[in-house]
Amino acid sequence: MLILNGHTLKLHNLWQAVYHGDKCIINPDSRVLMKKSRDLVERLASEPRAIYGINTGFGPLSDTRISEDKLEQHQLNLLHHLSVGQGELYTSIETKAIMIARANALVRGYSGIREEVVELLLNALNQNVLPEIPSEGSVGASGDLVPLAHMSRLLVGLGYARVDGRRLPAKSALEEKGLSPVTLKCKEGLALVNGTSVMTGLMALATVESACILSWMEFLTSCLFQILYGEPEVLCEQIHRARGHRGQFAVAGMITEYLLSHPDYAKEIKEHHWGTHRKPVAPGVEIQDPYSLRCSPQILGAFQDAYWHVEQVVTRELNASTDNPLVFPDTQTVIHGGNFYGQHVSMVSDYLRIGLVKLALLSERQTERLMNWRYNIGLPPLLSGDTPGLNSGMAGCQLLATSLAAEARILATPASVQTIPTNANNQDIVSMGTISANMTRKVLQLLWKLLAIESIALVQAADLRDNRNVMGRDYLTFYQLIREVSQPLKEDRPLYEDIERVSRLLQSEDAQKTCLRGRPPNPLKP
Repeated sequence: MLILNGHTLKLHNLWQAVYHGDKCIINPDSRVLMKKSRDLVERLASEPRAIYGINTGFGPLSDTRISEDKLEQHQLNLLHHLSVGQGELYTSIETKAIMIARANALVRGYSGIREEVVELLLNALNQNVLPEIPSEGSVGASGDLVPLAHMSRLLVGLGYARVDGRRLPAKSALEEKGLSPVTLKCKEGLALVNGTSVMTGLMALATVESACILSWMEFLTSCLFQILYGEPEVLCEQIHRARGHRGQFAVAGMITEYLLSHPDYAKEIKEHHWGTHRKPVAPGVEIQDPYSLRCSPQILGAFQDAYWHVEQVVTRELNASTDNPLVFPDTQTVIHGGNFYGQHVSMVSDYLRIGLVKLALLSERQTERLMNWRYNIGLPPLLSGDTPGLNSGMAGCQLLATSLAAEARILATPASVQTIPTNANNQDIVSMGTISANMTRKVLQLLWKLLAIESIALVQAADLRDNRNVMGRDYLTFYQLIREVSQPLKEDRPLYEDIERVSRLLQSEDAQKTCLRGRPPNPLKP
């Protein structure tokens, strides 16, 4: 069970709830705070002074006063005019993350919304009644207005919902589960739509997923060292301490841990056989490995440092009040501001995505190193299993990897600087945070396919070495796991289904627990 209080929600708690179905409830103390803020809103609504969103128009129409008998219609009209979303619907997992993120922001007690409205949102979530939320329409400035309006339509019985895979009218979906729509009162429609919960929910998922991507990259890189006889000297603690980046040091240590399961590497690492030992000089023998091996701690380490920053920012935003105005019962004040502005999430989403694209490019280059017989130290061209020329091996897979990497590079373009004024120039500079989060989610989809291709290449290369001694214990465990879903490539055959199966395998909880030595701490999918 996940108890929401608006202050202590962690990324892995949200992940656990959306993937494993943990029930979400409101903390009892939060109910008290929500009631206090709601009481203040209702008292202020009848006063002669204008308070934005409570008794005024929205955005550039805030200079108009709404009469007391029209306040409920005013909130419903807000949902009506914002329900313009287009494009693909968010998945059920993404929709659940959005709902939890919005509920957690509202239970903090600064939004002036009744607890029964938030309770309906959570009851719908807990009973798998999920609103249809289109992915196009938010500029991330006054929050995620358009997608959150679509989410909120469920609560008033409008639009459609998905219930256990079926599409039903929202009112029918609620009634099937014994739930009833609410009538929104003043400020409540605004409290629901005026926040960063779409971009934040999406980025919470993306951040956890990225930790797993990094862990697999560390593992696959350790396998690449073994299959290409890479020098472990580049993992030596001394050189990483000399630079001083915490992420670089952590990644080098993790790759080393995997290599210690190989007796030859364990001996070399433990006896510190480098630095003072001269390497042989011979024609065609390089004394240093290519950057895709040698600089892997620096590349992955930079991503690790970026990840820690992103995790901190997204966690903070997940536990923030992001609507306007905010209600402070202790001081009996309502304060107008701009906490709905999504720049923090937008910027770290760009930051994380650029890092992920670099990982995609590293994976593609590591795969190239395995494929190219000029550099793969005796492996057949394109890892063909039998009769190169007649068989082209993994040539098609490399074409796919190149295409995926190119698409990822295009998606590296920052969204957080792409501002276009809107809302009659009221929103004259915007964050594009949700666009950035959507792009980051797309890059993750590409990366899983790239890692699947590299994984297939690594086990194919192990077969072609014709020597299982090339694999340490961890590599061999991984080899056996992949071979359960992708058989050796002896003669050419279509591999698109293999890639899909391996991609799903890498995202599974079982594979992560089997191979990743406890990293990430919260495995992905059941």
